[in-house]
Amino acid sequence: MARNDFNPWDNDPPEGHNRQRPPLFDPEVVFGNLLRRLNKIWDTYRKKLKGAPLNDLKGGPTQKKILLLLVCGLGVLWLASGFYQVEPDERGVVLRFGEWVRTTSPGLHYHLPAPIETVLTQRMTTVHRIDIGAKPTISSDETPDEDLVLTGDSNIANISFSVLWRVKDTGVEHFLFNTYSPEHIIRSAAESVMREIVGQTPITYTQTEGRGAINDKAQELLQQTLDEYNVGVEIVQVLLQNVEPPAAVIDAFRDVERAQADQQSEVNKAEAYDRDLRARTRGQVASILCAAEAHRATAIAKAKGATAAFCLVLAQYRKAPSITIERLRIDSQRDIYEQTRKVVVDFPVGASGTPSIVPYFPLSDLEKVGKEGV
Repeated sequence: MARNDFNPWDNDPPEGHNRQRPPLFDPEVVFGNLLRRLNKIWDTYRKKLKGAPLNDLKGGPTQKKILLLLVCGLGVLWLASGFYQVEPDERGVVLRFGEWVRTTSPGLHYHLPAPIETVLTQRMTTVHRIDIGAKPTISSDETPDEDLVLTGDSNIANISFSVLWRVKDTGVEHFLFNTYSPEHIIRSAAESVMREIVGQTPITYTQTEGRGAINDKAQELLQQTLDEYNVGVEIVQVLLQNVEPPAAVIDAFRDVERAQADQQSEVNKAEAYDRDLRARTRGQVASILCAAEAHRATAIAKAKGATAAFCLVLAQYRKAPSITIERLRIDSQRDIYEQTRKVVVDFPVGASGTPSIVPYFPLSDLEKVGKEGV
């Protein structure tokens, strides 16, 4: 696995990497303590042997046992220095002569003692935050280059957003060795992705209801880009903070926004009037159609009724023509007289030329009939 320029024994690793976790048994400390104790024991024996040199002690059985015990003790301590503990929120990366060999989960583990193998631990649950772009201020005319973005409707916007990320559970070795500065790569990739998305989106949509969609799309594209780079990080969330025009043109931009708002308001009023007029017109058309249909049905019913009555009269006429004609005449006179205000009274005259009955005119009934128009 490529390590680039990252040195796991470097005392000052790049930003985003944890420093090397000291083993539970530091060989230098252990060996130093043992050597100091060995020197004390040796000084004690030299005093007992009255300053005898070391060559004189080689043949003594007691001295050989002591030296053997010391060597065995040093060996046991050296082997015991390979035990190490990984915390629940960490992962351990085992290096063999500087090359990655395996990644261990939380718990107590063992590796070959230093300098054969060493262990680096990386915290996995920490969520890091990268802020890209400064918050726009109207009073300041200085705008960083990373803030200025060309939108989809050919406007220049001053944007700022944040990226929340953490180390992947299965990518800690990639995070430690594949890149020298993961934070720099995340920042550059996030800026590129956001420019691509905002460059295809109108500024008004970016400022209003489009924020959620832009955040989700940016998170997806940024994760895909970092996976292609094999950085070993997971994007938790992308938060679009501010989208404003540059301070030099913000007043003119707000005037345009107000004009667009007024235009949209007038369009909405016109559309409302159009909908209302269309609804009332459809109601009137439906009413006229219903009245015409009712008139048609009435005319057809009357025609059918008149036809049926005529057929009945025709059958009676064929049986008794004179009686039928007289009946029709009387019915016609009744229909005519029902529609007039005049009253015709036929008084029978006796032999002397005077009416044989006393005429009676119901004036109240005539007045009532006159008011009703009959």
